Amino acid sequence: MANFGKNTRQTIIAALLCGALAPAASAADLREHLSVIDPVIKLGDLFDGLGAEAETIILEAPAPGDSKQLSSHELDRIAEQYSLDWQRPTYLKRVNVYREGNAFSLDDLGDIALREAQAAGIAGNIDIQVFGRRAGLYLPADTSVEDIQLENFQLNNRQDRFTAVALIPTGTNQPSRLNISGRVQEVRMVPTLARVLAPGEVISKSDIQWTRLPVRQINNRVVASSAELVGQTVKRSLQPGRPLYTTDVMAPVVVEKGSVVTMVVQLGGLSLTASGRALENGGQGDTIRVMNTKSKQTVDAKVLNPAQVAVTSNSLTLAAL
Repeated sequence: MANFGKNTRQTIIAALLCGALAPAASAADLREHLSVIDPVIKLGDLFDGLGAEAETIILEAPAPGDSKQLSSHELDRIAEQYSLDWQRPTYLKRVNVYREGNAFSLDDLGDIALREAQAAGIAGNIDIQVFGRRAGLYLPADTSVEDIQLENFQLNNRQDRFTAVALIPTGTNQPSRLNISGRVQEVRMVPTLARVLAPGEVISKSDIQWTRLPVRQINNRVVASSAELVGQTVKRSLQPGRPLYTTDVMAPVVVEKGSVVTMVVQLGGLSLTASGRALENGGQGDTIRVMNTKSKQTVDAKVLNPAQVAVTSNSLTLAAL
């Protein structure tokens, strides 16, 4: 009995020692939302309730804005490797780990390219257009477009095109490299409509906004000052923000097509009048065609007011009155 008691005590002690030396499995639950910010996946990004072990790096994270798929077998392997007390649900086949990021477009690189162009000696009011419409571009969640740098910025001989390499932060020491190109152009502010106006509606100062327009698109037909617009009317509905041409606007209609007016003819100190019918709309100071209601002759006349026009045709036409 004494030997039996001694042996039993030794067995219990040995068992206790083995239990003390053996690593205890940590109770863990799979996280409900699997997303990361860093370029690596840590144990705590997958499982809850791990304490200090949560900071253990286990995998490389996907690129910002992308996701990595982990199968149920990989999860089992990870749980076993790190002695996690986790029971995989039978329905679980795979999970996706998403890396958060900030989306950006090639257009967002315009300001960066503008600074490079100015540093290269391009002066004046210039605008940069980056070519392409590439989708799916992301930065790490803790960075912004301002963290992107350009290298090998080069202008062509005419200094209206550029090429460069954009260094996109990845969260590691190695940025990704993206070749870009674009246009450099001088721009000027021109007045445009801020809203859609109905034909005949008078343009007020509040209806005008200023828009940047490439100088190469500006000619003598483009309205360049707000003074040319205020008090005028549009001939047809025009889209806001688009450049306006002198043919798009006119003075408010004073004489309407079909209305009866008095035609005034000034011959030296002699003034003659006749009744006429306007054949087209006319604003103050516009020259329109008017038909003499008696002789049916058509003459050109300048609009004086809603009731009078001054005949501007030659002497032979005047004789027909």
